[in-house]
Amino acid sequence: MDDDQREVPRAAPPPPPIFRAPKQVSRPKAVIQQEEELGAEPKLGDFENVHALSVSEARAVIAAVHTKRKKEPGTNPLGADRVHNDSQTITAFMEYLETFSRYKQNENLHALSGLLDSQPELNSVEKAMLGSLACDSADEAKTLIPSLSTKMSDDALQSMLDEMQKLQDRFG
Repeated sequence: MDDDQREVPRAAPPPPPIFRAPKQVSRPKAVIQQEEELGAEPKLGDFENVHALSVSEARAVIAAVHTKRKKEPGTNPLGADRVHNDSQTITAFMEYLETFSRYKQNENLHALSGLLDSQPELNSVEKAMLGSLACDSADEAKTLIPSLSTKMSDDALQSMLDEMQKLQDRFG
């Protein structure tokens, strides 16, 4: 065979294109705007049936969990290699709770809870707000928590606020 007659190997035909579906992109879901308002009738949206905590109650819960994680390394859901979470964020959060907590002694916190629970007309959010705001007068409380206007008389509210002030930790 001559050089001119030599068969030139033909290139294999390209494989047929493979269909690849486009990468799935999660589309943002329309946010259902539920009205949240603490007016004469509290509207809590997604938080309607959620138990609210006062700053003092949150401090007690977070401090207990934090202390337990320090003592028992296996109880941290973040992993066994993390004995406890002392991140800057957690430390700042703990400092905030310590600063703004009105009822730091467990006895006072339990007494406050009993006092607020004796008012069945109050919902969880109103109780948490009363426990956090430390209002001096019934007028101040009703201004900050408008829904109290229809639930308690000024005298009953003032009496409860006076009892709450007696339970506050002034120097702790």
